[in-house]
Amino acid sequence: MKTRLPLGIVTLLALSLAAGCGEAGQNKYTAKAEVEPKDKAEPVASAETPDGAPDLGLLTSVYPGLDTDTLRDTGAGGLWEVNQGTAYGYLTPDGRYLIQGDLVDLETGQSLTELRRNESRLAIIDQIGEGQMITFAPEGETRHEMYVFTDVDCGYCRKLHRELDDYLSKGIAIHYLFYPRSGPGSASFKTAESVWCADDRQAALTRAKANQSIEPKQCDNPIMAQYIAGQEVGLRGTPLILLADGTAINGYMPADRVEQRMLAEGL
Repeated sequence: MKTRLPLGIVTLLALSLAAGCGEAGQNKYTAKAEVEPKDKAEPVASAETPDGAPDLGLLTSVYPGLDTDTLRDTGAGGLWEVNQGTAYGYLTPDGRYLIQGDLVDLETGQSLTELRRNESRLAIIDQIGEGQMITFAPEGETRHEMYVFTDVDCGYCRKLHRELDDYLSKGIAIHYLFYPRSGPGSASFKTAESVWCADDRQAALTRAKANQSIEPKQCDNPIMAQYIAGQEVGLRGTPLILLADGTAINGYMPADRVEQRMLAEGL
């Protein structure tokens, strides 16, 4: 008998994007589909199921594209964790029920799910590599680092860049990744590609964020990979700031507050 999902369910595989500095235009699946059409998802082959794990038959029938290699015992009442990117869910021991939401330690008040999301975000950033980002580093010692998903046409992204010297003066290096909110093929997307292909990427980015024209250029570039990565880390709007431990700050934050956050977290 085919399983039907109730109307309105927020599935583990869907990452819904809300308005930040403007509304993010697409999700990672539609973005990929424009470049590389895919057939209907097939079940992902899994490694050997861990001892004591629930039967995954029902889960994989509802979510056939889910990589069940992510299955992990939480140690919390028999719940098993599974994820797709930064979207996490928890499976009951009988494999019938999937709980969507954060797993919170009531003794410490800490979201264990958010800690896991941080790990996922760092893995995504590491996969791209800083060599595929535009970095502005302090002249002196770099004491802190942050990764910023940016859109050249986003007002708060421009505000952050205008205050670049404030961040650099505090020893904060900024690694920029592009997230053109209007999506592939848009003017913002083409501008991002031109910035990457410019002889001086830092100068081109600064000009673009000042609403000045830059020479249109095309070359091999990481803009699509960064755009998809933005979806995968759970971006809801730009700018999205990621700290060195994977903590996400949705939206603009002035340099002094970012520094305070970093120092409080030992980053």
